[in-house]
Amino acid sequence: MSFFDLLTAPQALPFTLALLLFFLITIIEVVLVWLGSGADFGMDLSIDLDTPGLSDGSGGWLLDWLGIGRVPYLISLAGFLFCFGLLGLFIQDIQLEAIGTALPWPVVAAGCFVASLPAVRLLNRGLGRIWPKDVETSAVTQDSLVGHEAVVVLGTVSPGDPGQIKVRDPHGTIHYGLALSDAAGETFAPGEHLLIVGRRGPTFLVIRHPNPSSTPTSPTA
Repeated sequence: MSFFDLLTAPQALPFTLALLLFFLITIIEVVLVWLGSGADFGMDLSIDLDTPGLSDGSGGWLLDWLGIGRVPYLISLAGFLFCFGLLGLFIQDIQLEAIGTALPWPVVAAGCFVASLPAVRLLNRGLGRIWPKDVETSAVTQDSLVGHEAVVVLGTVSPGDPGQIKVRDPHGTIHYGLALSDAAGETFAPGEHLLIVGRRGPTFLVIRHPNPSSTPTSPTA
């Protein structure tokens, strides 16, 4: 079987698409860096990491283990797509050469997903040591946002129910995340200014800001 036949085989198409997306991201990143726009298409993608399923800290260990945030998120995504696609094609190629038929792609995809995670961890932690933080502002860590002023933008922030906040880092990039009130019995409505005092997994802990900025901020701005 030729390489083109492998790429277009039905049981290999998910892995082919993953590699195509990897190359698309890589090409766009190279063009934007050449134009001086930087990585991540000039967008802050940190909001995508603060999902309700992880807000209670039950999955925060996985983000920390993977080293998410040490490099731009699209770099991590591209690395995962490359490992996932290449490993899937390799497995299906062996099956086709050995027995003449490929395995069902959902089975292979599940195994490749798990097997790709250690590679993403190595990529994030390796590149994170040398990545120029002054070039890519979206690679700031959540810990670096502790001590900054935040504004409630969605829902009500309470001790037991997280709401969404936004915070501006020293580079001027706005980040979004979930936050819980660190003050017993105190809740905060959209538009209120808070102070980030810590983290519980991927969720920020906040209190009422003792000296909020004088500039009024719209919750939806």
